[in-house]
Amino acid sequence: MAANMLKEQWGKRMRRKKRVLILAILCASVHSLAIIPHTEELLTYSSVDDSTIHFTRRKLIQNVGFMTPFLSLTQSSRAAAPITQAETHSASARLLRAARPKPIRALRPKLQLDFAVLLMRSSYNALDEIDCVAMDQFQRDFFLIRQAEYEPYVNALGPGIVQQGDLTDPYYFDFISFAQYQTINREITKDPPSVFIEKQPIQTQGGDENGLQQFSDELVKRNPVITNDLLASKHAQIVGASIIDRFEEVYGNTPISLPQWNNAIKGDADVDQLLDALTQLVKLFVINGFAWDGSVSRDSSSTAFVLKLQAPATLWAGQGLALERCQLRNDFLLKAACELVRRRNYRVVTSSVKLEGANELSRLTVGFMG
Repeated sequence: MAANMLKEQWGKRMRRKKRVLILAILCASVHSLAIIPHTEELLTYSSVDDSTIHFTRRKLIQNVGFMTPFLSLTQSSRAAAPITQAETHSASARLLRAARPKPIRALRPKLQLDFAVLLMRSSYNALDEIDCVAMDQFQRDFFLIRQAEYEPYVNALGPGIVQQGDLTDPYYFDFISFAQYQTINREITKDPPSVFIEKQPIQTQGGDENGLQQFSDELVKRNPVITNDLLASKHAQIVGASIIDRFEEVYGNTPISLPQWNNAIKGDADVDQLLDALTQLVKLFVINGFAWDGSVSRDSSSTAFVLKLQAPATLWAGQGLALERCQLRNDFLLKAACELVRRRNYRVVTSSVKLEGANELSRLTVGFMG
Protein backbone atom coordinates (compact mmCIF):
# COMPACT_ATOMS: atom_id res chain seq x y z
CA MET A 1 0.00 0.00 0.00
CA ALA A 2 2.84 2.33 0.88
CA ALA A 3 4.39 1.56 -2.45
CA ASN A 4 1.15 2.44 -4.25
CA MET A 5 0.91 5.76 -2.37
CA LEU A 6 4.52 6.55 -3.24
CA LYS A 7 3.88 5.72 -6.90
CA GLU A 8 0.78 7.95 -6.98
CA GLN A 9 2.64 10.87 -5.37
CA TRP A 10 5.48 10.45 -7.86
CA GLY A 11 3.03 10.49 -10.76
CA LYS A 12 1.38 13.69 -9.49
CA ARG A 13 4.79 15.29 -9.05
CA MET A 14 5.87 14.44 -12.59
CA ARG A 15 2.59 15.68 -14.08
CA ARG A 16 2.97 18.94 -12.14
CA LYS A 17 6.53 19.34 -13.45
CA LYS A 18 5.31 18.72 -17.00
CA ARG A 19 2.61 21.40 -16.64
CA VAL A 20 5.18 23.86 -15.27
CA LEU A 21 7.54 23.06 -18.17
CA ILE A 22 4.81 23.57 -20.79
CA LEU A 23 3.77 26.84 -19.15
CA ALA A 24 7.37 28.03 -19.14
CA ILE A 25 7.75 27.24 -22.84
CA LEU A 26 4.53 29.08 -23.65
CA CYS A 27 5.57 32.12 -21.64
CA ALA A 28 9.00 32.15 -23.26
CA SER A 29 7.42 31.86 -26.68
CA VAL A 30 5.05 34.77 -26.14
CA HIS A 31 7.86 36.80 -24.64
CA SER A 32 9.99 36.14 -27.71
CA LEU A 33 7.32 37.81 -29.85
CA ALA A 34 7.58 40.93 -27.74
CA ILE A 35 11.34 41.34 -28.18
CA ILE A 36 11.46 40.95 -31.96
CA PRO A 37 13.05 44.08 -33.49
CA HIS A 38 10.50 46.85 -33.94
CA THR A 39 9.04 46.72 -37.41
CA GLU A 40 5.49 46.82 -38.68
CA GLU A 41 6.14 44.22 -41.36
CA LEU A 42 7.07 41.25 -39.26
CA LEU A 43 5.73 38.61 -41.53
CA THR A 44 5.14 38.25 -45.25
CA TYR A 45 4.03 35.43 -47.49
CA SER A 46 2.37 34.96 -50.84
CA SER A 47 -1.16 33.59 -50.72
CA VAL A 48 -2.78 31.33 -53.31
CA ASP A 49 -3.80 34.25 -55.49
CA ASP A 50 -0.26 35.73 -55.25
CA SER A 51 -1.43 38.72 -53.25
CA THR A 52 0.89 39.78 -50.43
CA ILE A 53 -0.23 39.82 -46.81
CA HIS A 54 1.58 41.83 -44.14
CA PHE A 55 1.10 41.05 -40.46
CA THR A 56 1.73 43.69 -37.81
CA ARG A 57 2.85 42.69 -34.32
CA ARG A 58 -0.71 42.84 -33.00
CA LYS A 59 -2.23 41.08 -36.01
CA LEU A 60 0.39 38.38 -35.69
CA ILE A 61 -0.82 37.43 -32.23
CA GLN A 62 -4.44 37.66 -33.35
CA ASN A 63 -3.89 35.43 -36.40
CA VAL A 64 -1.44 32.95 -34.99
CA GLY A 65 -3.18 32.62 -31.65
CA PHE A 66 -1.87 31.84 -28.21
CA MET A 67 -0.92 28.22 -28.95
CA THR A 68 1.00 28.80 -32.20
CA PRO A 69 4.27 29.95 -30.58
CA PHE A 70 4.31 26.69 -28.64
CA LEU A 71 3.51 24.67 -31.77
CA SER A 72 6.17 26.47 -33.80
CA LEU A 73 8.74 25.86 -31.10
CA THR A 74 8.04 22.16 -31.00
CA GLN A 75 8.04 22.01 -34.79
CA SER A 76 11.33 23.91 -34.97
CA SER A 77 12.87 21.51 -32.49
CA ARG A 78 12.08 18.65 -34.89
CA ALA A 79 13.40 20.49 -37.97
CA ALA A 80 16.77 19.69 -39.53
CA ALA A 81 19.44 21.13 -37.28
CA PRO A 82 22.22 23.07 -39.01
CA ILE A 83 24.67 20.56 -40.41
CA THR A 84 28.12 20.30 -38.86
CA GLN A 85 31.49 19.54 -40.33
CA ALA A 86 31.63 16.38 -38.21
CA GLU A 87 28.36 15.21 -39.76
CA THR A 88 29.58 15.74 -43.33
CA HIS A 89 32.71 13.68 -42.54
CA SER A 90 31.03 10.99 -40.45
CA ALA A 91 31.39 7.27 -41.16
CA SER A 92 27.89 7.12 -42.67
CA ALA A 93 28.62 10.10 -44.95
CA ARG A 94 31.86 8.45 -46.16
CA LEU A 95 30.04 5.17 -46.80
CA LEU A 96 27.41 7.01 -48.81
CA ARG A 97 30.07 8.66 -50.96
CA ALA A 98 31.74 5.32 -51.55
CA ALA A 99 28.43 3.79 -52.69
CA ARG A 100 27.75 6.49 -55.29
CA PRO A 101 28.57 5.93 -58.95
CA LYS A 102 31.95 7.41 -59.80
CA PRO A 103 31.83 10.42 -62.12
CA ILE A 104 32.98 9.54 -65.61
CA ARG A 105 34.83 11.59 -68.18
CA ALA A 106 31.96 12.03 -70.59
CA LEU A 107 32.33 14.52 -73.41
CA ARG A 108 29.67 17.18 -72.86
CA PRO A 109 29.15 20.69 -74.24
CA LYS A 110 29.72 23.85 -72.23
CA LEU A 111 26.56 25.35 -70.80
CA GLN A 112 25.44 28.86 -71.65
CA LEU A 113 26.29 30.87 -68.53
CA ASP A 114 22.90 32.63 -68.33
CA PHE A 115 21.11 29.28 -68.44
CA ALA A 116 23.36 27.67 -65.83
CA VAL A 117 22.81 30.63 -63.52
CA LEU A 118 19.05 30.40 -64.13
CA LEU A 119 18.96 26.74 -63.04
CA MET A 120 20.95 27.38 -59.87
CA ARG A 121 19.21 30.61 -58.97
CA SER A 122 15.67 29.37 -59.62
CA SER A 123 16.34 26.36 -57.37
CA TYR A 124 17.55 28.68 -54.59
CA ASN A 125 14.70 31.15 -55.06
CA ALA A 126 12.11 28.36 -55.04
CA LEU A 127 13.39 27.16 -51.66
CA ASP A 128 13.25 30.71 -50.35
CA GLU A 129 9.69 31.13 -51.65
CA ILE A 130 8.25 28.03 -50.00
CA ASP A 131 9.53 29.15 -46.57
CA CYS A 132 10.66 25.89 -44.99
CA VAL A 133 14.11 26.84 -43.73
CA ALA A 134 15.96 30.01 -42.80
CA MET A 135 18.05 30.86 -45.85
CA ASP A 136 21.06 31.75 -43.69
CA GLN A 137 20.97 28.15 -42.40
CA PHE A 138 20.66 26.84 -45.97
CA GLN A 139 23.72 28.84 -47.01
CA ARG A 140 25.77 27.38 -44.15
CA ASP A 141 24.56 23.83 -44.86
CA PHE A 142 25.23 24.21 -48.59
CA PHE A 143 28.76 25.44 -47.92
CA LEU A 144 29.64 22.54 -45.61
CA ILE A 145 28.10 19.92 -47.92
CA ARG A 146 29.88 21.12 -51.05
CA GLN A 147 33.13 21.50 -49.05
CA ALA A 148 32.91 17.86 -47.95
CA GLU A 149 31.87 16.53 -51.37
CA TYR A 150 34.23 18.47 -53.62
CA GLU A 151 37.59 16.77 -53.00
CA PRO A 152 36.30 13.17 -53.46
CA TYR A 153 34.54 14.27 -56.68
CA VAL A 154 37.65 15.96 -58.11
CA ASN A 155 39.92 13.09 -57.09
CA ALA A 156 37.64 10.60 -58.85
CA LEU A 157 37.93 12.54 -62.12
CA GLY A 158 41.61 13.37 -61.91
CA PRO A 159 43.56 16.64 -61.94
CA GLY A 160 42.70 19.42 -64.34
CA ILE A 161 39.26 18.12 -65.29
CA VAL A 162 36.97 20.26 -63.09
CA GLN A 163 37.07 24.02 -63.59
CA GLN A 164 36.16 25.15 -60.09
CA GLY A 165 33.64 27.99 -59.96
CA ASP A 166 32.92 27.87 -63.71
CA LEU A 167 29.20 27.13 -64.15
CA THR A 168 29.66 26.65 -67.88
CA ASP A 169 31.91 23.64 -67.19
CA PRO A 170 29.61 20.58 -67.22
CA TYR A 171 31.81 18.78 -64.68
CA TYR A 172 31.60 21.63 -62.20
CA PHE A 173 27.90 22.27 -62.84
CA ASP A 174 27.21 18.55 -62.32
CA PHE A 175 28.90 18.75 -58.92
CA ILE A 176 27.50 22.06 -57.67
CA SER A 177 23.94 21.19 -58.72
CA PHE A 178 24.25 17.88 -56.86
CA ALA A 179 25.44 19.63 -53.70
CA GLN A 180 22.64 22.19 -53.96
CA TYR A 181 19.90 19.59 -54.32
CA GLN A 182 21.37 17.35 -51.64
CA THR A 183 21.12 20.35 -49.30
CA ILE A 184 17.60 21.24 -50.44
CA ASN A 185 16.42 17.68 -49.83
CA ARG A 186 17.84 17.79 -46.33
CA GLU A 187 15.93 20.98 -45.57
CA ILE A 188 12.53 19.91 -46.94
CA THR A 189 12.37 16.34 -45.63
CA LYS A 190 13.33 16.59 -41.94
CA ASP A 191 10.12 18.03 -40.49
CA PRO A 192 10.71 21.57 -41.80
CA PRO A 193 9.21 24.31 -39.61
CA SER A 194 6.39 26.55 -40.80
CA VAL A 195 7.44 29.39 -38.47
CA PHE A 196 11.09 30.29 -37.92
CA ILE A 197 13.56 33.12 -37.43
CA GLU A 198 15.69 34.12 -40.41
CA LYS A 199 18.60 36.53 -40.57
CA GLN A 200 17.92 39.04 -43.32
CA PRO A 201 20.27 41.78 -44.57
CA ILE A 202 19.62 45.34 -43.42
CA GLN A 203 19.57 47.83 -46.27
CA THR A 204 22.24 50.31 -45.18
CA GLN A 205 24.94 52.22 -47.02
CA GLY A 206 28.41 50.95 -46.26
CA GLY A 207 27.42 48.41 -43.57
CA ASP A 208 28.64 48.81 -40.00
CA GLU A 209 31.74 50.72 -38.83
CA ASN A 210 33.89 47.94 -40.33
CA GLY A 211 32.02 47.99 -43.64
CA LEU A 212 30.39 44.62 -43.00
CA GLN A 213 26.83 43.73 -43.99
CA GLN A 214 24.42 43.95 -41.07
CA PHE A 215 21.56 41.51 -40.45
CA SER A 216 18.39 41.46 -38.41
CA ASP A 217 16.34 38.56 -37.08
CA GLU A 218 12.99 38.37 -38.86
CA LEU A 219 10.06 36.09 -38.15
CA VAL A 220 8.94 34.10 -41.21
CA LYS A 221 5.68 32.18 -41.50
CA ARG A 222 4.99 29.83 -44.36
CA ASN A 223 1.77 30.05 -46.35
CA PRO A 224 -0.40 27.48 -44.52
CA VAL A 225 -1.63 26.12 -47.86
CA ILE A 226 1.88 24.71 -48.49
CA THR A 227 2.01 21.81 -46.07
CA ASN A 228 5.17 19.75 -45.61
CA ASP A 229 4.00 17.01 -47.97
CA LEU A 230 3.62 19.60 -50.77
CA LEU A 231 7.06 21.22 -50.43
CA ALA A 232 8.84 19.08 -53.04
CA SER A 233 6.12 19.41 -55.69
CA LYS A 234 5.78 23.15 -55.07
CA HIS A 235 9.53 23.63 -55.38
CA ALA A 236 9.59 21.68 -58.65
CA GLN A 237 6.69 23.72 -60.02
CA ILE A 238 8.37 27.04 -59.22
CA VAL A 239 11.64 25.97 -60.86
CA GLY A 240 9.79 24.71 -63.95
CA ALA A 241 7.84 27.97 -64.22
CA SER A 242 11.07 29.98 -63.97
CA ILE A 243 12.59 28.06 -66.88
CA ILE A 244 9.51 28.43 -69.12
CA ASP A 245 9.19 32.13 -68.24
CA ARG A 246 12.81 32.69 -69.18
CA PHE A 247 12.50 30.82 -72.49
CA GLU A 248 9.42 32.83 -73.40
CA GLU A 249 11.19 36.06 -72.47
CA VAL A 250 14.38 35.32 -74.44
CA TYR A 251 13.01 33.39 -77.43
CA GLY A 252 9.39 34.58 -77.56
CA ASN A 253 9.74 36.57 -80.79
CA THR A 254 12.26 34.37 -82.55
CA PRO A 255 11.99 31.41 -84.95
CA ILE A 256 13.04 29.01 -82.17
CA SER A 257 10.38 30.09 -79.66
CA LEU A 258 8.05 27.63 -78.02
CA PRO A 259 5.19 27.21 -80.52
CA GLN A 260 2.02 29.21 -80.09
CA TRP A 261 -1.01 27.22 -78.96
CA ASN A 262 -4.11 26.92 -81.11
CA ASN A 263 -7.08 26.33 -78.79
CA ALA A 264 -9.35 25.56 -81.74
CA ILE A 265 -7.52 22.29 -82.45
CA LYS A 266 -8.94 19.27 -80.63
CA GLY A 267 -8.35 15.51 -80.36
CA ASP A 268 -5.21 13.82 -81.67
CA ALA A 269 -4.14 16.98 -83.47
CA ASP A 270 -4.15 18.77 -80.13
CA VAL A 271 -1.82 16.12 -78.69
CA ASP A 272 0.42 16.61 -81.72
CA GLN A 273 0.61 20.28 -80.78
CA LEU A 274 1.84 19.26 -77.36
CA LEU A 275 4.42 16.97 -78.95
CA ASP A 276 5.71 19.90 -81.02
CA ALA A 277 5.92 22.10 -77.92
CA LEU A 278 7.84 19.47 -75.92
CA THR A 279 10.17 18.85 -78.88
CA GLN A 280 11.01 22.54 -79.07
CA LEU A 281 11.54 22.64 -75.30
CA VAL A 282 14.15 19.88 -75.61
CA LYS A 283 15.84 21.77 -78.47
CA LEU A 284 16.12 24.88 -76.28
CA PHE A 285 17.86 22.84 -73.57
CA VAL A 286 20.30 21.58 -76.23
CA ILE A 287 20.82 25.09 -77.64
CA ASN A 288 21.76 26.24 -74.13
CA GLY A 289 24.41 23.53 -73.85
CA PHE A 290 22.62 21.35 -71.31
CA ALA A 291 23.11 18.21 -73.46
CA TRP A 292 24.61 17.13 -76.78
CA ASP A 293 21.28 16.20 -78.32
CA GLY A 294 17.71 15.36 -77.46
CA SER A 295 14.43 14.04 -78.78
CA VAL A 296 10.79 13.41 -77.88
CA SER A 297 8.73 10.37 -78.77
CA ARG A 298 5.07 9.47 -78.30
CA ASP A 299 3.02 6.35 -78.79
CA SER A 300 0.48 7.31 -81.47
CA SER A 301 -2.33 5.71 -79.46
CA SER A 302 -1.58 7.36 -76.12
CA THR A 303 -0.71 10.59 -74.35
CA ALA A 304 2.56 9.22 -72.96
CA PHE A 305 5.76 11.05 -73.91
CA VAL A 306 9.43 10.21 -73.49
CA LEU A 307 11.89 13.13 -73.49
CA LYS A 308 15.49 12.05 -74.09
CA LEU A 309 18.69 14.00 -73.43
CA GLN A 310 22.08 12.67 -74.52
CA ALA A 311 24.92 13.38 -72.07
CA PRO A 312 23.11 15.95 -69.91
CA ALA A 313 24.98 18.33 -67.62
CA THR A 314 23.51 16.58 -64.56
CA LEU A 315 24.54 13.06 -65.54
CA TRP A 316 26.44 12.18 -62.34
CA ALA A 317 24.25 14.30 -60.05
CA GLY A 318 21.09 12.61 -61.26
CA GLN A 319 22.57 9.18 -60.51
CA GLY A 320 23.71 10.23 -57.04
CA LEU A 321 20.40 11.80 -56.03
CA ALA A 322 18.52 8.77 -57.35
CA LEU A 323 20.73 6.38 -55.39
CA GLU A 324 20.00 8.32 -52.20
CA ARG A 325 16.28 8.19 -53.02
CA CYS A 326 16.03 11.96 -52.79
CA GLN A 327 12.47 13.23 -52.94
CA LEU A 328 13.53 16.19 -55.07
CA ARG A 329 15.99 15.81 -57.94
CA ASN A 330 17.65 18.25 -60.33
CA ASP A 331 15.60 16.97 -63.29
CA PHE A 332 15.28 20.41 -64.86
CA LEU A 333 13.87 19.22 -68.19
CA LEU A 334 11.11 17.26 -66.47
CA LYS A 335 10.24 20.23 -64.28
CA ALA A 336 10.00 22.52 -67.31
CA ALA A 337 8.02 19.94 -69.31
CA CYS A 338 5.44 19.55 -66.53
CA GLU A 339 4.98 23.31 -66.39
CA LEU A 340 4.64 23.54 -70.18
CA VAL A 341 2.01 20.78 -70.14
CA ARG A 342 -0.01 22.68 -67.53
CA ARG A 343 0.17 25.88 -69.55
CA ARG A 344 -1.17 24.00 -72.57
CA ASN A 345 -4.35 23.06 -70.66
CA TYR A 346 -3.26 19.51 -69.86
CA ARG A 347 -2.60 17.93 -66.50
CA VAL A 348 0.31 15.68 -65.57
CA VAL A 349 -0.98 12.22 -64.67
CA THR A 350 2.37 10.55 -64.04
CA SER A 351 5.98 11.67 -64.39
CA SER A 352 9.37 10.08 -63.77
CA VAL A 353 13.00 10.41 -64.73
CA LYS A 354 15.61 7.70 -65.25
CA LEU A 355 19.24 7.63 -66.32
CA GLU A 356 20.26 4.90 -68.74
CA GLY A 357 23.95 4.99 -69.58
CA ALA A 358 24.70 8.53 -70.69
CA ASN A 359 21.03 9.31 -71.44
CA GLU A 360 18.38 10.96 -69.28
CA LEU A 361 14.84 9.73 -70.00
CA SER A 362 11.93 11.80 -68.70
CA ARG A 363 8.53 10.13 -68.99
CA LEU A 364 5.24 12.01 -68.92
CA THR A 365 1.67 10.83 -69.13
CA VAL A 366 -0.82 13.65 -69.54
CA GLY A 367 -4.56 14.03 -69.44
CA PHE A 368 -7.05 16.66 -70.49
CA MET A 369 -8.08 19.34 -67.99
CA GLY A 370 -11.50 19.04 -66.45
